[in-house]
Amino acid sequence: MKYFCVWALAVLATIAPVSAQDGGIEIFAGETIFTEGTRVSLSHIWKTKEGLLSGSTSLTVPEHQRFTEHRTVLGVNHGIARNWSLSALIPYVERTLKKDVGETGGVGPGDISLILKHNFHVINWQRSAWHSAWIAGVELPTGETGERDGGVRLAPSLQPGSGSVDPFLGVATTLDLDLWRFDAVALYKENLEGAQNFEEGDKLTLSVSGKYRFVHVKYPGPSASATVGLKWGHTWRSATDHITNSGSGGEELLVKFGLGYHPRPDIDMGVSLDLPLYEDLNGTEQLGLDSRVQFALGLRF
Repeated sequence: MKYFCVWALAVLATIAPVSAQDGGIEIFAGETIFTEGTRVSLSHIWKTKEGLLSGSTSLTVPEHQRFTEHRTVLGVNHGIARNWSLSALIPYVERTLKKDVGETGGVGPGDISLILKHNFHVINWQRSAWHSAWIAGVELPTGETGERDGGVRLAPSLQPGSGSVDPFLGVATTLDLDLWRFDAVALYKENLEGAQNFEEGDKLTLSVSGKYRFVHVKYPGPSASATVGLKWGHTWRSATDHITNSGSGGEELLVKFGLGYHPRPDIDMGVSLDLPLYEDLNGTEQLGLDSRVQFALGLRF
């Protein structure tokens, strides 16, 4: 890999999941699902970007632009052996860029991710536990890359798929202390060259956040929780025909708020909101993040 770096974070705060692909429930966490158990989830992520940035400064431009992405993801997480799990994220993507003169975009299947996770560290106490796991996966070129508008092929950023095989590697740790949960995740993804000779920049993401169960009825009663977290990400510059795109890549710091509800132990429901605290983007042609909202429903059996 061109720039491999995975940093294990000390568990000093708590986490909302971070992923190479959006979607899924607790796939990118320190715990693995129980042996031969399965969780099937359906997530919908709505992300919007608007307002051009130069570094961290907003630009005043005559034409308004707004990028919107809707991503619906089927997630399957299965315990294949003790402390081992195999997961798949199967997305359907719609991307739209709206300008004053009109809008354009693509819709279709996205790139499927396959993820292997091993829980290599387990300590259990009374009403508490500490789990750590490494995560390895690959994003496969299953998505649509030939969407057109008016006979013209859309840019890679508006295609549902990338056309590339993209590996990722990470480490996650989860500390449960009675009604509190503390997690941390570090994840690095290498993006290789795909359709239209385009190579998206590699990505490094670090995330910490906190969850507290404010409703907890004796098993199998319902429970509810609230989550607050931070996520930092660095994206390297992209390239086309091996020529670096100077107006790409950058850094961002997001704050996450989430609510979870378990009406019974085998049902997971959640909603989360990501908002930018700081963005530093290269060039003058990148839109800043406005918000990202995710709804998720999961069933374990």
